Amino acid sequence: MASRASHKPSPRLTLSSTTLPPQPRRRAAQGLPSDPIIVPIDSLRPTQVAVGMRAVAAKRKRLGARKRRKMGRYLERRPIPAVYGPGQELYIVDHHHLSLALLQSRVTNAFVQIIDDYSDLSPKQFWAAMETQGLVYPFDETGSRVALSRMPRAINSLKADVYRDLAWSVREAGGFKKTRAPYSEFRWAEFFRTTIPSHLVTDDYERAVILGRKLARSAAAAGLPGYVGH
Repeated sequence: MASRASHKPSPRLTLSSTTLPPQPRRRAAQGLPSDPIIVPIDSLRPTQVAVGMRAVAAKRKRLGARKRRKMGRYLERRPIPAVYGPGQELYIVDHHHLSLALLQSRVTNAFVQIIDDYSDLSPKQFWAAMETQGLVYPFDETGSRVALSRMPRAINSLKADVYRDLAWSVREAGGFKKTRAPYSEFRWAEFFRTTIPSHLVTDDYERAVILGRKLARSAAAAGLPGYVGH
């Protein structure tokens, strides 16, 4: 494997303003760091195309309410899971909303937990492995599939998906439970995309959330992650 020196942990977090559980035995066998490392957020690569901007704004508001001296401890308890990819680049597999909220809050670095290493693969092999492992969601803000070679290269390139926001709002309203399944809320977003018209989401968001909560508890949603039923 190539050297990973470029991502050595720093002694402290510098502030300027998961879905998958860690795999300690596998990490140890591969020589991966057991503890989170500190990485510039703008160097991280996303594994999805879109986020819910309402959810990002809510996280940004919560971040803003924290005292700066406690921010490092808060982030250390919430490391961003990532894998090494070709060229030793880090691809995050969760916490995209938090990562974007941090960037928008002018936080330059974050704690990252390395869960696997695919750096010995070619880009084509890497994306194939990521898709096989369920570690990439190659669908844009309209729900259309994008070529894996055209995935965004930076966190600040993530698009706004109103249905991903709707899924977040419905979960916040108790429509379904949060789960550790990768990209589970995107599955809910796609469910709502096929059951709730876009004009309702854009013109009367609160009504769309009420309808979404009702649909989330209906038999039509059975089988989706976090389904709670009637």
